[in-house]
Amino acid sequence: MSFSLPEIVLHKEEQLYLLLDGGQIAQLERRLFEIADTPAYQPLYLYAPWESLREVSPCLVVATEPLLCWYAAEFQANSGYLLASTLALLPFAERLRGWIEAQSPYGSRILLKPAQPEGMYRLFQDDDPRFWQDITQVWIPVREQLQPRSKLIWWHKTANLPTAAATKLPPQRENAPLRLSDAQWQRLGEVSWLNSLDTLYRHMEKWFPGRLAERSDPAFWVAQWATRAYQLAFQTERDLLLFFNVLGFLGDAWWGSEEYPILTQLLTVSSAQTPSQRVEQAARWAEQHVSPQE
Repeated sequence: MSFSLPEIVLHKEEQLYLLLDGGQIAQLERRLFEIADTPAYQPLYLYAPWESLREVSPCLVVATEPLLCWYAAEFQANSGYLLASTLALLPFAERLRGWIEAQSPYGSRILLKPAQPEGMYRLFQDDDPRFWQDITQVWIPVREQLQPRSKLIWWHKTANLPTAAATKLPPQRENAPLRLSDAQWQRLGEVSWLNSLDTLYRHMEKWFPGRLAERSDPAFWVAQWATRAYQLAFQTERDLLLFFNVLGFLGDAWWGSEEYPILTQLLTVSSAQTPSQRVEQAARWAEQHVSPQE
């Protein structure tokens, strides 16, 4: 998949970098040497306790013309993004290593995945200096809509000085992860939701392609029904897949009618059964009363 690069205008003393995800690009470091004889880069997972994950490490790469052409020609939706800084490679990489781990508002620790475009787009939206310090611009490929198969667009933002890049942060306690705000945590939740939507779309493509073919906008249809299922308390990936099995077997024309009262009861009315039990029972019933796909 190829993807056109955005318009990039660098200012004096700015250096353009690629931040690439080794978890998405197989053997990333070897690929860099295949494209450029002496690529200037730094794996973020270089030191303890992360060095054992180096094979899938995000890599900060000085963006040269050959590497930019390769990135555009072999573009993958979650493979990385572009950013600019006035820092040289080594101090900038050290700065980004502070993003490896984060803490949720509830105290749990997570790997932040600093090269993941959709996640970092949501953290760059505000002017939090913990992310913007020493960064002058970002160009991130993101989905235009919160839907599976949505068109990708380039999101560009310049640091809001002096709020972000020029702010000098107080010293951070050693080994203390970034603590995310409630708003940042909520926005990161959209990334998990997008992954769920992709899973549901692939599921319908594989097992119920006729149902998708019935829709003029199948991606919107999947997103719409996934939201409804979630609101009905079917919130795990398995619950959502079973809910879509019901739609796959029977379509959705019956919804809101009296055609299948047992399904209406199972899917919309709370009972002594858990939501997972109810949707599993509904999927079994739907399979036994399957309606032909067009």
